[in-house]
Amino acid sequence: MTLDPLIPWPLTVLIAVALAALVIWRLVVDPARRLRWALRGVAALAVCLGLLGPALYGGSSRTAATDVNVWFVVDTTTSANARDHQGDLPRIDGYREDVDKIVEEMAGARFSVITFDQQSRVTMPLTTDTTAVQTSMETLSPEISMYSGGSSITAAQDTLRTALERSQERFPNRARVVFYLGDGEQTANQEPAPFDVGDLVDGGAVLGYGTAEGGPMARTELDGSAGEDVKDANGDVGISVIDEDALGQVADQLGVPYVHRDGGDIGPAMAEADPGQVVEEAGDEVEHHTSVAWACALLAILLLGLDVWLMNRDSARLRKAARS
Repeated sequence: MTLDPLIPWPLTVLIAVALAALVIWRLVVDPARRLRWALRGVAALAVCLGLLGPALYGGSSRTAATDVNVWFVVDTTTSANARDHQGDLPRIDGYREDVDKIVEEMAGARFSVITFDQQSRVTMPLTTDTTAVQTSMETLSPEISMYSGGSSITAAQDTLRTALERSQERFPNRARVVFYLGDGEQTANQEPAPFDVGDLVDGGAVLGYGTAEGGPMARTELDGSAGEDVKDANGDVGISVIDEDALGQVADQLGVPYVHRDGGDIGPAMAEADPGQVVEEAGDEVEHHTSVAWACALLAILLLGLDVWLMNRDSARLRKAARS
């Protein structure tokens, strides 16, 4: 058992002392309601204990990339719903699968997610919370089809460059790794502006998804779910095709290799990306813990629920006595 305080522990102690004093005072001056004040006291104690962040030891692992910042630049245009990944799966499924694998391979790094369609945005700022990164990818959906228009494969240029520059300024000793995930399909009328990142990228890869034959694209509905297939003016199903030449150009601009992905082991892609050059051979051993603060919160809820029940019972008795 260990503690991982949710707020500074001295503040928790002060709150606990104040609540204990209040409960003791009420137990003395209000003896008729001692049971209810006792319940409230135990509930307050449970809340304070929860604020201390009790957690169970869950093993340990050695960090492998403690001084690395990693950005996933993810294509969320409608073509992310094209079904030609590993047969007939949506490409976005491949994005999610590979991000999970890379996060696992680079344990201890800081990760950020940038998505782009007609515009780019930071979906997840740099964090070591791998669960948050995975949740961000699980809830990710392509752009709403009814609002979609032409998009550029380098739409994330400004957002990525700004993030890299800030990282260089704030963390000059941390390597900067970029993984670009997309299909290279340019639907904007103009040619894509090149990525201008200079020497800000230390490693990574451009990961390409899709096939030369292409796959039908599903519409993205307002609730983020996949709907019917996209159709053109003639009623034909819209087909999205990978453009590996364009992806190769993006890779050259970022200074990283291009790797086509269709599921399977991420090892070869990581080897080509060679983030090992910028990753520590062995980091510190990190302990993993499972929080049990929820149990304290549950106990407090149950006790307060019982208190409310007792209060309602007493109120009913008083009303009955008043009527009599």
